[in-house]
Amino acid sequence: MLAEYIKELEEDLKINELNLKDYQLRLPATKHKWAGRLIRLKMEVAQESRKLNALKTMLTEEIKKNSTVDLSLPTIIKAVEQRPELLEMQQVIEEKKLVIELLEKTEKTLSSTTFDIKNLVEIMKLETT
Repeated sequence: MLAEYIKELEEDLKINELNLKDYQLRLPATKHKWAGRLIRLKMEVAQESRKLNALKTMLTEEIKKNSTVDLSLPTIIKAVEQRPELLEMQQVIEEKKLVIELLEKTEKTLSSTTFDIKNLVEIMKLETT
């Protein structure tokens, strides 16, 4: 996902004298596209975090109930947190958080693009006079 977004972002940020007007006209839609992706991904991470916590709670209760010896809660939690399915879910969440970071930075980059376009227009004016 990260590599795909980076490649697509490179395409969305290509600007030059020839595509200046077209780029300016597309800019609001481009900003909306990336902002939408950011919000959707944040919603996914929140949902997956809730699932992770629910699974931790369920496994903790299961171990407590099925254990033949009385284990302390920290010992049970430590055992639960090493379960492969939990580790995999945590890894997916961490990867998505990195993509969220990229999308947040992308939002800032796209916001400053208006100033970049203005500067490009000013340079073009200077070159023609």
